[in-house]
Amino acid sequence: MNKCMPVIVAFLLPQCLLFSLFITPAAAQEQASGNPLAEAIPAETAPPQSPATRSQLPTPGSPLEAPETESQDTATQEEIDAVQNAYVSPATITRRTLSPPPGGTPISKDHLWIDAKNKRVILDGYVAMTDGPLEMFACPEGTKEHESIIGTLARSKEVHAALLAVGAMRGTPVEFLPKFVPATGQRIRIWVCYRDKDGTFKAIDGRRWVKKAGTGKQMEPDWVFSGSGFWKDPESGKEFYRADSGDMICVSNFNSAMMDIPVASSAEAGDLLYLPFTERIPPQGTPLRLVLVPIPLPTDKPVKPGSQPDPKTRPTKSIMPLRAQPTGKPAEKSKSDPPTESAQ
Repeated sequence: MNKCMPVIVAFLLPQCLLFSLFITPAAAQEQASGNPLAEAIPAETAPPQSPATRSQLPTPGSPLEAPETESQDTATQEEIDAVQNAYVSPATITRRTLSPPPGGTPISKDHLWIDAKNKRVILDGYVAMTDGPLEMFACPEGTKEHESIIGTLARSKEVHAALLAVGAMRGTPVEFLPKFVPATGQRIRIWVCYRDKDGTFKAIDGRRWVKKAGTGKQMEPDWVFSGSGFWKDPESGKEFYRADSGDMICVSNFNSAMMDIPVASSAEAGDLLYLPFTERIPPQGTPLRLVLVPIPLPTDKPVKPGSQPDPKTRPTKSIMPLRAQPTGKPAEKSKSDPPTESAQ
């Protein structure tokens, strides 16, 4: 029997191979039609797909076709220029929107005036930031708007000169060593004037836009005219006003501040004393006008009526005439000033 095995194997092997050649296409056809016999045949035995049904893959060295959307995703230089030319900065919008205040004497081309009769300084700006870490209340355009509620068109040294022109008395910047000494100087009341989305004039005490981080209550101390200082470039010998770098009106103590608060306020990001009062601040980019009023110093001498500025009187809308009605804002229904607002 053992001698016959090679002969039997040699006879059956060709028969099995021939059977597999015939049964494989039939099984694939039956599997497609739901035949149980076909389902029992492993999928590996299915015939290879024809070249017409295979997904066409690129061969090495063959050029790849660019996606159809590539031309749509790639902007031309003309399109890029058009987008850039269409952007208008908040500072430009402010310049185009606000007219000079009546009775104001310009002392800078950057929308800065003094009102000698009422002894106040008037300057234009815009809402730069409504929520985030806060170190400045106001800073010059292009400096520290990312941490300041207001960006102004005028430089810090120009506002410094304007305050001196209306009789404000400068003091001294904050000192940290050998011990903390707060900033000094005449107190300055800041009024923020703007129009809301309905075109209604608002005049708000600037402190209402700042809240204390721990309690959520609005800031209480007035700002003081500390006066900043100058530094000299050792190479060129040129002097620079330190507050022009951004430290115009601060809520965190800086010895370079033009105006500071006379209380200890950390400038460390994780230990900030004040934050923006977001819900009280109009949208970012809103044009506005600041009115700085020196608070009269205590005196024993008789004061002549009208000889000193009145920091408690809110500016009226006559201080903020428009060049043209802003797009999308309805005209005001009445030409008379709205009633004095005690809260925003």
